[in-house]
Amino acid sequence: MKSNISFVNAYIAFFIIHTSQIGMGILGVPRIIYLEAKQDAWMSILLSGLYISLITWIMISLLNKYENCNLYEIHEILFGRFLGSIINTFIVIYFIAANYSIIIGYIELSLTWGYEGFYEWGATLVLLLLTIYAVSGGFRVIAGICFLSFIMTIWLVFVMYQPLDSIKFTRILPILAASPSELMKGVFKSSYTMLGFETLYFIFPFIKEKNKILFFSQLAVWFTTLLILFSTVISILFFSPKELERHIWPIVSMISSVHFPFIERFEFIAVSLWIIVIFPNLCTYLFISSKGVKQIFHLKQKHGIWIISIIILITSLFITKRVDNNLFFDQVSQVGFYLWFIYPIFLYFISIIKSKIFSRS
Repeated sequence: MKSNISFVNAYIAFFIIHTSQIGMGILGVPRIIYLEAKQDAWMSILLSGLYISLITWIMISLLNKYENCNLYEIHEILFGRFLGSIINTFIVIYFIAANYSIIIGYIELSLTWGYEGFYEWGATLVLLLLTIYAVSGGFRVIAGICFLSFIMTIWLVFVMYQPLDSIKFTRILPILAASPSELMKGVFKSSYTMLGFETLYFIFPFIKEKNKILFFSQLAVWFTTLLILFSTVISILFFSPKELERHIWPIVSMISSVHFPFIERFEFIAVSLWIIVIFPNLCTYLFISSKGVKQIFHLKQKHGIWIISIIILITSLFITKRVDNNLFFDQVSQVGFYLWFIYPIFLYFISIIKSKIFSRS
Protein backbone atom coordinates (compact mmCIF):
# COMPACT_ATOMS: atom_id res chain seq x y z
CA MET A 1 0.00 0.00 0.00
CA LYS A 2 1.29 3.45 -0.93
CA SER A 3 2.02 5.49 2.17
CA ASN A 4 1.88 8.87 0.43
CA ILE A 5 -1.77 8.56 -0.62
CA SER A 6 -4.38 10.76 1.09
CA PHE A 7 -7.37 8.47 1.54
CA VAL A 8 -11.01 9.60 1.58
CA ASN A 9 -14.25 7.80 2.41
CA ALA A 10 -16.07 5.90 -0.33
CA TYR A 11 -19.10 8.24 -0.38
CA ILE A 12 -16.82 11.01 -1.69
CA ALA A 13 -16.64 9.04 -4.95
CA PHE A 14 -20.29 9.99 -5.53
CA PHE A 15 -19.50 13.70 -5.48
CA ILE A 16 -16.32 13.41 -7.56
CA ILE A 17 -17.90 11.29 -10.30
CA HIS A 18 -21.15 13.26 -10.43
CA THR A 19 -19.49 16.68 -10.52
CA SER A 20 -17.09 15.39 -13.17
CA GLN A 21 -20.05 14.43 -15.34
CA ILE A 22 -22.09 17.59 -14.84
CA GLY A 23 -20.39 20.51 -16.54
CA MET A 24 -20.95 22.46 -19.74
CA GLY A 25 -22.54 19.56 -21.61
CA ILE A 26 -25.84 19.51 -19.72
CA LEU A 27 -26.67 23.06 -20.87
CA GLY A 28 -26.83 22.05 -24.54
CA VAL A 29 -27.39 18.29 -24.52
CA PRO A 30 -31.22 18.38 -24.86
CA ARG A 31 -30.88 20.02 -28.29
CA ILE A 32 -28.00 17.78 -29.41
CA ILE A 33 -29.82 14.54 -28.59
CA TYR A 34 -33.15 15.89 -29.89
CA LEU A 35 -31.58 16.51 -33.29
CA GLU A 36 -30.88 12.77 -33.52
CA ALA A 37 -33.74 11.05 -31.68
CA LYS A 38 -36.41 13.81 -31.60
CA GLN A 39 -38.99 13.33 -28.82
CA ASP A 40 -37.48 9.92 -27.96
CA ALA A 41 -34.26 11.60 -26.82
CA TRP A 42 -35.09 10.55 -23.27
CA MET A 43 -34.74 6.90 -24.32
CA SER A 44 -31.22 7.55 -25.65
CA ILE A 45 -30.29 9.01 -22.25
CA LEU A 46 -31.61 5.97 -20.38
CA LEU A 47 -29.77 3.62 -22.74
CA SER A 48 -26.60 5.63 -22.21
CA GLY A 49 -27.07 5.44 -18.43
CA LEU A 50 -27.54 1.65 -18.58
CA TYR A 51 -24.42 1.23 -20.66
CA ILE A 52 -22.32 3.48 -18.41
CA SER A 53 -23.57 1.51 -15.40
CA LEU A 54 -22.21 -1.66 -17.04
CA ILE A 55 -18.91 0.04 -17.94
CA THR A 56 -18.58 1.27 -14.35
CA TRP A 57 -18.89 -2.30 -13.09
CA ILE A 58 -16.24 -3.43 -15.60
CA MET A 59 -13.91 -0.61 -14.52
CA ILE A 60 -14.21 -1.50 -10.84
CA SER A 61 -13.68 -5.20 -11.62
CA LEU A 62 -10.41 -4.30 -13.34
CA LEU A 63 -9.30 -1.92 -10.58
CA ASN A 64 -9.96 -4.54 -7.89
CA LYS A 65 -7.49 -6.86 -9.66
CA TYR A 66 -4.70 -4.29 -9.19
CA GLU A 67 -5.63 -2.94 -5.75
CA ASN A 68 -4.14 0.57 -5.37
CA CYS A 69 -3.05 1.15 -8.98
CA ASN A 70 -4.55 3.85 -11.20
CA LEU A 71 -5.07 3.43 -14.95
CA TYR A 72 -1.61 4.79 -15.81
CA GLU A 73 0.04 2.13 -13.66
CA ILE A 74 -2.25 -0.63 -14.95
CA HIS A 75 -1.24 0.20 -18.52
CA GLU A 76 2.44 -0.26 -17.66
CA ILE A 77 1.66 -3.56 -15.91
CA LEU A 78 -0.35 -4.93 -18.84
CA PHE A 79 1.58 -3.53 -21.80
CA GLY A 80 5.04 -2.82 -20.43
CA ARG A 81 6.80 0.46 -19.81
CA PHE A 82 7.23 1.56 -23.44
CA LEU A 83 3.79 0.76 -24.88
CA GLY A 84 2.09 1.70 -21.62
CA SER A 85 3.73 5.14 -21.72
CA ILE A 86 2.49 5.70 -25.28
CA ILE A 87 -1.10 4.87 -24.26
CA ASN A 88 -0.75 7.03 -21.14
CA THR A 89 0.50 9.96 -23.23
CA PHE A 90 -2.61 9.71 -25.40
CA ILE A 91 -4.82 9.74 -22.29
CA VAL A 92 -3.00 12.78 -20.88
CA ILE A 93 -3.57 14.61 -24.18
CA TYR A 94 -7.25 13.68 -24.01
CA PHE A 95 -7.67 15.11 -20.50
CA ILE A 96 -5.84 18.30 -21.50
CA ALA A 97 -8.21 18.63 -24.47
CA ALA A 98 -11.25 17.92 -22.27
CA ASN A 99 -10.08 20.51 -19.76
CA TYR A 100 -9.63 23.06 -22.52
CA SER A 101 -13.05 22.29 -24.04
CA ILE A 102 -14.71 23.05 -20.69
CA ILE A 103 -12.85 26.36 -20.38
CA ILE A 104 -13.66 27.63 -23.86
CA GLY A 105 -17.24 26.36 -23.53
CA TYR A 106 -17.77 28.38 -20.36
CA ILE A 107 -16.09 31.46 -21.81
CA GLU A 108 -18.31 31.26 -24.90
CA LEU A 109 -21.38 30.93 -22.66
CA SER A 110 -20.29 33.94 -20.57
CA LEU A 111 -19.64 36.11 -23.63
CA THR A 112 -23.06 35.20 -25.03
CA TRP A 113 -25.01 35.82 -21.82
CA GLY A 114 -23.96 39.20 -20.53
CA TYR A 115 -20.17 39.38 -20.34
CA GLU A 116 -19.28 40.70 -23.79
CA GLY A 117 -15.97 42.42 -24.36
CA PHE A 118 -13.82 40.24 -22.11
CA TYR A 119 -10.74 38.75 -23.80
CA GLU A 120 -10.85 34.96 -24.11
CA TRP A 121 -7.22 34.55 -23.07
CA GLY A 122 -7.83 36.71 -20.00
CA ALA A 123 -10.74 34.55 -18.86
CA THR A 124 -8.69 31.41 -19.57
CA LEU A 125 -5.82 32.77 -17.46
CA VAL A 126 -8.11 33.51 -14.51
CA LEU A 127 -9.70 30.04 -14.62
CA LEU A 128 -6.30 28.37 -14.93
CA LEU A 129 -4.80 30.26 -11.99
CA LEU A 130 -7.76 29.32 -9.79
CA THR A 131 -7.46 25.68 -10.88
CA ILE A 132 -3.69 25.58 -10.33
CA TYR A 133 -4.13 26.94 -6.81
CA ALA A 134 -6.78 24.31 -5.99
CA VAL A 135 -5.01 21.31 -7.53
CA SER A 136 -1.74 22.24 -5.82
CA GLY A 137 -3.50 21.50 -2.54
CA GLY A 138 -3.72 17.80 -3.37
CA PHE A 139 -6.47 15.25 -3.81
CA ARG A 140 -8.29 15.95 -0.55
CA VAL A 141 -8.74 19.60 -1.56
CA ILE A 142 -10.17 18.50 -4.93
CA ALA A 143 -12.54 16.10 -3.16
CA GLY A 144 -13.69 18.95 -0.91
CA ILE A 145 -14.28 21.19 -3.95
CA CYS A 146 -16.42 18.50 -5.58
CA PHE A 147 -18.49 18.13 -2.40
CA LEU A 148 -18.97 21.89 -1.97
CA SER A 149 -19.82 22.36 -5.66
CA PHE A 150 -22.62 19.82 -5.36
CA ILE A 151 -24.03 21.38 -2.19
CA MET A 152 -23.82 24.95 -3.54
CA THR A 153 -25.42 24.33 -6.94
CA ILE A 154 -27.92 21.48 -6.64
CA TRP A 155 -30.61 24.00 -5.70
CA LEU A 156 -30.53 25.31 -9.29
CA VAL A 157 -32.58 22.26 -10.27
CA PHE A 158 -35.50 23.56 -8.22
CA VAL A 159 -35.73 26.91 -10.03
CA MET A 160 -37.13 24.95 -13.00
CA TYR A 161 -40.57 24.95 -11.39
CA GLN A 162 -41.49 28.18 -13.21
CA PRO A 163 -40.94 26.78 -16.76
CA LEU A 164 -43.25 23.90 -15.78
CA ASP A 165 -46.18 26.32 -16.19
CA SER A 166 -45.45 26.59 -19.93
CA ILE A 167 -44.93 22.95 -20.86
CA LYS A 168 -47.10 20.99 -23.31
CA PHE A 169 -47.18 17.24 -22.71
CA THR A 170 -48.20 16.50 -26.30
CA ARG A 171 -44.71 17.51 -27.49
CA ILE A 172 -43.24 14.23 -26.24
CA LEU A 173 -45.66 12.23 -28.38
CA PRO A 174 -45.58 9.91 -30.24
CA ILE A 175 -43.35 7.66 -28.13
CA LEU A 176 -41.09 5.09 -29.85
CA ALA A 177 -41.12 7.03 -33.11
CA ALA A 178 -37.32 7.02 -33.41
CA SER A 179 -35.62 4.09 -35.14
CA PRO A 180 -32.96 2.01 -33.31
CA SER A 181 -30.22 3.71 -35.34
CA GLU A 182 -31.52 7.16 -34.33
CA LEU A 183 -31.60 6.12 -30.69
CA MET A 184 -28.01 4.87 -30.94
CA LYS A 185 -26.98 8.16 -32.55
CA GLY A 186 -28.57 9.88 -29.56
CA VAL A 187 -26.52 7.69 -27.22
CA PHE A 188 -23.38 8.62 -29.14
CA LYS A 189 -24.22 12.34 -29.01
CA SER A 190 -24.84 12.15 -25.26
CA SER A 191 -21.31 10.91 -24.64
CA TYR A 192 -19.74 14.37 -24.12
CA THR A 193 -22.23 15.14 -21.36
CA MET A 194 -22.14 11.71 -19.73
CA LEU A 195 -18.34 11.52 -19.68
CA GLY A 196 -16.69 12.03 -16.31
CA PHE A 197 -17.30 8.56 -14.88
CA GLU A 198 -13.81 7.63 -16.16
CA THR A 199 -12.36 9.60 -13.23
CA LEU A 200 -13.04 6.39 -11.28
CA TYR A 201 -9.92 4.92 -12.93
CA PHE A 202 -7.81 7.58 -11.22
CA ILE A 203 -9.52 8.21 -7.86
CA PHE A 204 -9.80 4.50 -6.95
CA PRO A 205 -6.42 4.34 -5.15
CA PHE A 206 -7.51 7.23 -2.90
CA ILE A 207 -10.67 5.50 -1.63
CA LYS A 208 -10.48 3.78 1.76
CA GLU A 209 -13.53 1.49 1.62
CA LYS A 210 -13.00 -0.28 -1.68
CA ASN A 211 -15.95 -2.60 -1.02
CA LYS A 212 -18.36 0.36 -1.08
CA ILE A 213 -17.12 2.18 -4.15
CA LEU A 214 -19.32 0.22 -6.58
CA PHE A 215 -22.47 1.39 -4.80
CA PHE A 216 -21.47 5.07 -4.68
CA SER A 217 -20.17 5.02 -8.26
CA GLN A 218 -23.44 3.58 -9.54
CA LEU A 219 -25.36 6.09 -7.43
CA ALA A 220 -23.41 8.93 -9.05
CA VAL A 221 -23.94 7.58 -12.58
CA TRP A 222 -27.68 7.20 -12.12
CA PHE A 223 -28.11 10.51 -10.33
CA THR A 224 -26.41 12.19 -13.30
CA THR A 225 -28.47 10.17 -15.79
CA LEU A 226 -31.75 11.12 -14.12
CA LEU A 227 -30.72 14.78 -13.90
CA ILE A 228 -29.91 14.89 -17.63
CA LEU A 229 -33.11 12.95 -18.33
CA PHE A 230 -35.16 15.49 -16.37
CA SER A 231 -33.50 18.44 -18.12
CA THR A 232 -34.06 16.91 -21.56
CA VAL A 233 -37.71 15.99 -20.98
CA ILE A 234 -38.49 19.46 -19.62
CA SER A 235 -36.75 21.04 -22.62
CA ILE A 236 -38.77 18.92 -25.06
CA LEU A 237 -42.01 19.85 -23.29
CA PHE A 238 -41.11 23.54 -22.95
CA PHE A 239 -39.86 24.36 -26.46
CA SER A 240 -41.52 23.77 -29.79
CA PRO A 241 -39.49 21.48 -32.10
CA LYS A 242 -38.14 24.42 -34.12
CA GLU A 243 -37.27 26.38 -30.98
CA LEU A 244 -35.39 23.45 -29.45
CA GLU A 245 -33.41 22.94 -32.65
CA ARG A 246 -32.49 26.65 -32.70
CA HIS A 247 -31.45 27.21 -29.07
CA ILE A 248 -27.78 26.29 -28.56
CA TRP A 249 -28.14 26.28 -24.76
CA PRO A 250 -31.79 25.36 -24.13
CA ILE A 251 -31.30 25.05 -20.37
CA VAL A 252 -30.01 28.63 -20.13
CA SER A 253 -32.84 29.81 -22.38
CA MET A 254 -35.33 28.15 -20.03
CA ILE A 255 -33.66 29.70 -17.01
CA SER A 256 -34.07 33.11 -18.67
CA SER A 257 -37.83 32.64 -18.25
CA VAL A 258 -37.40 32.36 -14.47
CA HIS A 259 -38.33 35.58 -12.69
CA PHE A 260 -38.08 36.60 -9.06
CA PRO A 261 -39.26 39.91 -7.58
CA PHE A 262 -35.74 40.68 -6.33
CA ILE A 263 -33.82 39.51 -9.46
CA GLU A 264 -34.62 40.88 -12.91
CA ARG A 265 -32.34 38.68 -15.05
CA PHE A 266 -31.84 35.39 -13.22
CA GLU A 267 -29.92 33.82 -16.14
CA PHE A 268 -27.02 36.21 -15.42
CA ILE A 269 -26.88 34.82 -11.88
CA ALA A 270 -27.06 31.22 -13.18
CA VAL A 271 -24.27 31.76 -15.73
CA SER A 272 -22.06 33.31 -13.03
CA LEU A 273 -22.79 30.43 -10.66
CA TRP A 274 -21.99 27.89 -13.36
CA ILE A 275 -18.31 28.46 -12.74
CA ILE A 276 -18.87 26.57 -9.47
CA VAL A 277 -20.33 23.69 -11.51
CA ILE A 278 -17.40 23.45 -13.93
CA PHE A 279 -14.67 24.09 -11.36
CA PRO A 280 -14.57 20.46 -10.13
CA ASN A 281 -14.24 19.37 -13.79
CA LEU A 282 -11.24 21.64 -14.27
CA CYS A 283 -9.59 20.57 -11.01
CA THR A 284 -10.15 16.84 -11.51
CA TYR A 285 -8.98 16.82 -15.14
CA LEU A 286 -5.89 18.90 -14.38
CA PHE A 287 -5.07 16.60 -11.46
CA ILE A 288 -5.46 13.47 -13.63
CA SER A 289 -3.44 14.84 -16.56
CA SER A 290 -0.64 16.10 -14.28
CA LYS A 291 -0.61 12.69 -12.59
CA GLY A 292 -0.04 11.19 -16.02
CA VAL A 293 2.83 13.57 -16.77
CA LYS A 294 4.41 12.52 -13.48
CA GLN A 295 3.99 8.82 -14.33
CA ILE A 296 5.36 9.12 -17.88
CA PHE A 297 8.17 11.64 -17.51
CA HIS A 298 8.97 11.23 -13.79
CA LEU A 299 8.49 14.95 -13.16
CA LYS A 300 7.11 16.40 -9.97
CA GLN A 301 3.34 16.73 -10.24
CA LYS A 302 3.46 20.47 -9.55
CA HIS A 303 5.67 20.89 -12.62
CA GLY A 304 3.17 18.92 -14.69
CA ILE A 305 0.36 21.19 -13.45
CA TRP A 306 2.17 24.29 -14.71
CA ILE A 307 3.24 22.73 -18.02
CA ILE A 308 -0.32 21.65 -18.84
CA SER A 309 -1.76 25.02 -17.82
CA ILE A 310 0.70 26.88 -20.05
CA ILE A 311 -0.21 24.60 -22.98
CA ILE A 312 -3.92 25.35 -22.45
CA LEU A 313 -3.28 29.10 -22.19
CA ILE A 314 -1.25 29.17 -25.41
CA THR A 315 -3.87 27.07 -27.21
CA SER A 316 -6.61 29.52 -26.18
CA LEU A 317 -4.97 32.16 -28.39
CA PHE A 318 -5.67 30.14 -31.56
CA ILE A 319 -9.17 28.61 -31.29
CA THR A 320 -11.53 31.57 -30.96
CA LYS A 321 -14.28 31.09 -33.57
CA ARG A 322 -17.51 29.31 -32.65
CA VAL A 323 -17.21 27.01 -35.69
CA ASP A 324 -13.76 25.92 -34.51
CA ASN A 325 -15.05 25.44 -30.96
CA ASN A 326 -17.92 23.21 -32.14
CA LEU A 327 -15.52 21.12 -34.22
CA PHE A 328 -13.20 20.78 -31.23
CA PHE A 329 -16.09 19.74 -28.93
CA ASP A 330 -17.16 17.09 -31.46
CA GLN A 331 -13.65 15.69 -31.70
CA VAL A 332 -13.24 15.51 -27.90
CA SER A 333 -16.65 13.84 -27.68
CA GLN A 334 -15.78 11.24 -30.32
CA VAL A 335 -12.42 10.40 -28.75
CA GLY A 336 -14.03 10.25 -25.31
CA PHE A 337 -16.72 7.87 -26.59
CA TYR A 338 -14.22 5.34 -27.96
CA LEU A 339 -11.81 5.81 -25.06
CA TRP A 340 -14.27 5.40 -22.19
CA PHE A 341 -17.33 3.69 -23.67
CA ILE A 342 -15.44 1.05 -25.69
CA TYR A 343 -11.83 0.79 -24.48
CA PRO A 344 -12.61 -0.36 -20.88
CA ILE A 345 -14.16 -3.57 -22.26
CA PHE A 346 -11.05 -4.28 -24.34
CA LEU A 347 -8.76 -3.50 -21.39
CA TYR A 348 -10.72 -5.77 -19.06
CA PHE A 349 -10.45 -8.74 -21.42
CA ILE A 350 -6.73 -8.10 -21.91
CA SER A 351 -6.26 -8.28 -18.13
CA ILE A 352 -8.20 -11.57 -17.98
CA ILE A 353 -6.15 -13.10 -20.82
CA LYS A 354 -2.87 -12.00 -19.24
CA SER A 355 -3.91 -13.37 -15.85
CA LYS A 356 -4.70 -16.77 -17.37
CA ILE A 357 -1.38 -16.86 -19.23
CA PHE A 358 0.58 -16.13 -16.03
CA SER A 359 -1.48 -18.61 -13.99
CA ARG A 360 -0.48 -21.41 -16.40
CA SER A 361 3.23 -20.55 -16.37
